Formats: sequence, C-alpha cells, structure tokens
Amino acid sequence: MADFPTLSSSPNVEGFVEELSDEAVQIASMASGHPLVNKLFTFDPKTWKFTLDCVSQIDKSAVIAFYEANKDVPFNWLNGQDSVTYEVIFMSKPACQLEDCRDLWRINLTLRQNSPVV
Repeated sequence: MADFPTLSSSPNVEGFVEELSDEAVQIASMASGHPLVNKLFTFDPKTWKFTLDCVSQIDKSAVIAFYEANKDVPFNWLNGQDSVTYEVIFMSKPACQLEDCRDLWRINLTLRQNSPVV
C-alpha cells in the first residue's frame, strides 16, 4: 500500500475538518415521538477536509501524481493532528488554485477512512 507523499507544507489548521459519517446510525421517530436509534454499522469512518497552503510546484506535482496513481485504491495517510496513520481513500480530486503569487498553490483535499485498523 502506498504512503501519501511527505510535503514541505502541512495542512492549514484553520478550516481543518474531521467528521464521522452520517451512515453508521439511522434515527427514526417512533409513534410515541421518542427517537428510535438503529446502529447500522460497527465501523464509523472519519472524513477529513483540509487545505494545503503555500504548496510549491514540485509538491503540487507530487500530490497530483500520487492522486493519479492512487485515486481508486486505499493508501496510508499520516494525520498530523493526532499523529496516527490511517488507511484512506480520495473522496474527490485535489482542487488546486494559485495563491497570490505565481509559484505557490493552495490544494483542497478530502480523504475518508477506509479501514477501522489504524
């Protein structure tokens, strides 16, 4: 399994999102009005959305090449917020846009946990 490339920039703390899925538990309403909670899955995957700021052209190329090679398979990603390596998949393609200068990029990524094993 491939490892996400090590880049010279790290995710921006502002806007870093970690959320659990909405699919692990189904909530319905009983006739009495009390909620009926039905656990559907034992594994509740996390999704991370974050931005890499001030990414060099070399690092941008590495991210895009990695995406092209691994867009349809799980890979290892080190979450710098909790120092845990997760098995994840890409939920969307990397969104790249130029920063205020010509040679630095902003890259938005969305990754989802693929396995409960960390």
